[in-house]
Amino acid sequence: MCRKIAPVLLAILALGSVATTSSAAEILLVGTSSETQIITVTGTLNQGDDDVFRRIISTAKSGVVVMNSGGGSLTAGLEIGRAIKLRGFATAVTSNTLCASACALAWLAGTPRMLDDASKIGFHAAYKVMNGKPLENGAANALVGAYLNQLGLSDKAILYVTTAPPEGIEWLDIQKAQSIGISFQQLQATVSNPPRLTQQLPYDPISTATAFYTALAQADGETAAAIVVPEKRGKGPFNEKSIHAFFSAMSEPLRIISMTLRGRDEVMVSYEYTTDKGRACRGRADVRTVYGYGRTLISGIKALDGC
Repeated sequence: MCRKIAPVLLAILALGSVATTSSAAEILLVGTSSETQIITVTGTLNQGDDDVFRRIISTAKSGVVVMNSGGGSLTAGLEIGRAIKLRGFATAVTSNTLCASACALAWLAGTPRMLDDASKIGFHAAYKVMNGKPLENGAANALVGAYLNQLGLSDKAILYVTTAPPEGIEWLDIQKAQSIGISFQQLQATVSNPPRLTQQLPYDPISTATAFYTALAQADGETAAAIVVPEKRGKGPFNEKSIHAFFSAMSEPLRIISMTLRGRDEVMVSYEYTTDKGRACRGRADVRTVYGYGRTLISGIKALDGC
């Protein structure tokens, strides 16, 4: 496999990010070079994305999975990783591209793994929800630890991944990967004079705000957090556990009333819900967005009307 990787790297670097406006992951077979096929995984991982991934790769003899995702469903990430490991595919996170949480776990399954000095690969030992049921940190980490053992990672690497902070993200850089024994190939160093990456995802504050509040309505903390800028993810109101605990307890779930673009970067969201104690709330929020890592992300929310 390793000897087949070099011919496809120019194609990977030229691809950059594949455009998608969906909040769910888009999984595509986008290019081939000799016998090696390029598969892209872009966007938030949802339940069932692993089935889509297995179907798409079913005819591929050799492949490189190019990942660009803020995370999402732990189940989907682990199962995509197992499929990558079983097929002996490589994984890659290109320059200035984000791959965090469930995405980072899937990236670890690559043979080889490829990253760049400017790749953003992050691990987050957060509260997880699987099949609609919450798992505390210990149970979730045991599940992840068993998966990492299957990948053949060292004890030092497993400890690093499973003890990442629940508040925030532990970012993996090249020096850290070397020190804990996570083997990799440097993506940019493998190709001389690589073409400049082009970001093709549109800047779309309305779609991003809609995806975030839809995740809140479903008490899906993993999906909601995956849409937040990395430096705020997992913290305070953007913590997966806090989101799931609050919104899963509603007697009437959150319902989006309207979305209005205010200027270039801000969306006014109107919504309503009824708490577990029967208090009805009709509220609004100013949602601030930025463009980063090839997608639109939420950088802050200011709740109005006291709810």
